[in-house]
Amino acid sequence: MHRRLPPLADLVAGASVALVLIPQALAYAELAGLPAHHGLYAAALAPLAAALYASSPALQTGPTAMSAVLVFATLAPWVPAGTAAYASAAALLALLVGAVRVALGLLHAGALAYALSGPVLRGFTWGAGLLIAASQLPGALGTEAEGARLLGRATRALFAPSDWHWGALATTLVAVVALRLGRRYAPRIPMVLVVAAGATVAAVLAPGALGPTVGTVPSGFPTLDLALPWNLAPDLLLGAFVIALVGFAEPTAIARRYQRADHRWDPSRELLGQGLANVAVALFRGMPVGASFSRSALHHELGATTRFGAVATGLTVLALIPAAPLLADLPRAVLAAVVLVAVADLLRWGPVADLWRFGKLQATTALATTALTLALEPRIDLAVVTGVALSVALHLGREGRLHLRVTTSGSEGRVAVAGSLWFANAARLQDDVRAAWHRHRDVERWVIDLHAVGRIDVDAALALGALRTEAGDVGVTLEVHGGDARTDERLARYAERAVR
Repeated sequence: MHRRLPPLADLVAGASVALVLIPQALAYAELAGLPAHHGLYAAALAPLAAALYASSPALQTGPTAMSAVLVFATLAPWVPAGTAAYASAAALLALLVGAVRVALGLLHAGALAYALSGPVLRGFTWGAGLLIAASQLPGALGTEAEGARLLGRATRALFAPSDWHWGALATTLVAVVALRLGRRYAPRIPMVLVVAAGATVAAVLAPGALGPTVGTVPSGFPTLDLALPWNLAPDLLLGAFVIALVGFAEPTAIARRYQRADHRWDPSRELLGQGLANVAVALFRGMPVGASFSRSALHHELGATTRFGAVATGLTVLALIPAAPLLADLPRAVLAAVVLVAVADLLRWGPVADLWRFGKLQATTALATTALTLALEPRIDLAVVTGVALSVALHLGREGRLHLRVTTSGSEGRVAVAGSLWFANAARLQDDVRAAWHRHRDVERWVIDLHAVGRIDVDAALALGALRTEAGDVGVTLEVHGGDARTDERLARYAERAVR
């Protein structure tokens, strides 16, 4: 019996993605407030663990800009960034994120991938994108970043031109232009690696000319470490839930976009795969991870068709970790450029503008979530929760609207109902029907027309039954027309009970 060998295209694609992933992992680790080498650990282990149970062969799992800013926002209020305690807390957070996703996957709760409404997700993404861009200003300008608020860091850097390092600023601008042109005209070339290598060589030849560099990067492989700050778990749990759900939105979009006709994507299984990836990096002092749209797109464009591509990515990063000290002279300005180019995809105004054209209420929800994200940072997890609550409140308000039209003709009256009929507005229906009886005392027969009602819950059906019984007490007859079969059955049962 012959075992199937990995397709060559998958191995090539996976290795190519690894060359893009390495500089990105360094950049995203720093964005998360961690030493750069923690990003390498996550970059090596996450694709390997995710491939064990992934449902979509297109996904490339590892550090992402969105997960990084959520990590910083969750940890900064509790632990000083850049410390050993902070790195331990990041590993604990990854473990909690992984546990949440694994639990949801085992419960077959993949439908939660769509739990966040479009307006809330778009508004939060836009706000988070602005925060990510702001967080890179100190690195782009060659200044030191201090404080737990990203906007505060950006403001201090922007309004202190005497501290700017003009070589760092020039490096950032050149790197951004090169990366944008590379993405547009040579998408298959790992331009991130090309720019990083070129800048590193320039920094070695002209020390200090390009601004601060990454500094010492350990060359050792990640080691198992279970000494985590368990006492912080209750404080990090809300952030872990937010990262688990918000961070799963991107894998969902990627998997659906690249889904093959002969392969059905299973979100519950994908939750397991993404959960295992986070558990794996947590055990080796990594950081919470997700799926990258840009790396998954490159993986797909290079012809990968199976999960072997992700395995090749992880193994390639793992093999290159001993060479990590060569990254010590990489200018931080290049890492800032990598993040700024990546975050440009999050800052597209088009989706929000589309919401405004198609629904002002939805657009308002999105913009409110953006405002909350900026106002509440670093606790942007609370912005997501508040945005969800606002979205639910607006939905319930919209669902609660009931349109009634009362008409009479001789001794007959009709109450036409439109909308959803449920417990929140059933009492209003009763009040309006009773008012119609008292206004039109000469009407002896009434009909409640439900043909334009989209949904009727059990409370509303009971309210209709009570109205029909009450009608006999005031000397009129009441009929209910246009209800669904379930409502008719409930009304019949209510009538039987009333007779007994």
